[in-house]
Amino acid sequence: MVKKFLFVLIFIPVLSLFAQEIKVTAATDTTDYLIGDYIKYSLTIQTDENVFIINPFFKDSLKSIDVIKYGDPVVSENQSGKLIKYESILSRYDSAEVTIPEIKIEYRTKNDTTLKSILSNAVTFNVHSVPVAMKEEIKDIKPPIRLFNYLFIIYIIIALVLLIAGYFIYKKYFKNKPQPVIKSKVEKIPLHKLTLSKLEKLEKEELWQKGFVKDYHSRITEIIRDYFEKQFNLPALEQTTTDLLKLLSRHPSGIKVLDITSKFLNNADLVKFAKFIPLENVNLEMMTQAKEIVTKTITAQKEIEAEVEVKEAANV
Repeated sequence: MVKKFLFVLIFIPVLSLFAQEIKVTAATDTTDYLIGDYIKYSLTIQTDENVFIINPFFKDSLKSIDVIKYGDPVVSENQSGKLIKYESILSRYDSAEVTIPEIKIEYRTKNDTTLKSILSNAVTFNVHSVPVAMKEEIKDIKPPIRLFNYLFIIYIIIALVLLIAGYFIYKKYFKNKPQPVIKSKVEKIPLHKLTLSKLEKLEKEELWQKGFVKDYHSRITEIIRDYFEKQFNLPALEQTTTDLLKLLSRHPSGIKVLDITSKFLNNADLVKFAKFIPLENVNLEMMTQAKEIVTKTITAQKEIEAEVEVKEAANV
C-alpha cells in the first residue's frame, strides 16, 4: 500500500506537466448593428507553447451573414504562453437576430500527432434598420437659406474677371515655353517572376514550421492555381483538382507539368480535406514542386514559341 501511495504522489505531478491548456473565445465588437454595418468578429485562442493550432475554416458556419474580409492570424506571446487572434469583417443587409455558432478549433501538441479539438462559444447579435416615426406629422419644407447678397455676387464676378484677364496676360507675356512631359516607364514584372516572388515570401513566413500546416498548403496551392489561371487563361481557382488536371492535359505547355502538378495538388488535398498531417519532407517538397512547375512551364512556353517562329520562317 505504501508503494502504491508513493507511486500516485509521483505520477500525478508528472501528468500535470504534460497537461496542455487551451482556451478559445469568440466575440464581436458590439451586439447591436444597423443594416450594412461592418461587424468585427474575433476568434482568440490562448494556448501554451507546446500547442500547435490548425487554422480554423469557419466559412460554412457563417451562412446567414456576408463575409467582407478574412484576417490572417496574429500571433503574440504573453505570460500564459501564446495568443493567436483571427479577426474578420462581416456584414448583413437585412434585419434579424444573428447567431454565429460554435467554431471547431483543431490542434495538436508537441511530439504528439493526435488531432484534438475544442469549441468556441457562440456569439449572438442584432441587426436592425433605422427606425422611422410613421405617426409624426409631415413637416413643411424649410425655405432656402440665403447665403449671398447681391453686392457680394458683384464682388465675385469682378474677381473672376480679373483672374481670367491676369491668366491671359501671364500666358501671353510671361509664361515660358511648355516643357516636354517625360513619362516614366513602369517596367511590368513577368508573371513567372512575380509567382516565384510570392512563393519565396511564403517560404520565409515559415507557416508549417509554426504549426499552421493547413494554411501553408492552402496558400501555396492558391499561388499555383492563380499562376495557371493567368498564364494559360484557365479557370484554375474554381476547378477541382481532377478537372484542373484535365484542362492542363489539353494545353501544350500544361501537359509538360501534368505529373508534378498531380502530385502537388493531391498532397495538398490530403492536408486540406482529409486532415492528413504530413511529414516535414512533404512540406519542403511542396515548395520545391511549386517552383519547378513555374520554371518548367516557362521553358515549355519558350520552346513552343521557338518552334512556331521556325515554321513561319520556313513558310516565307
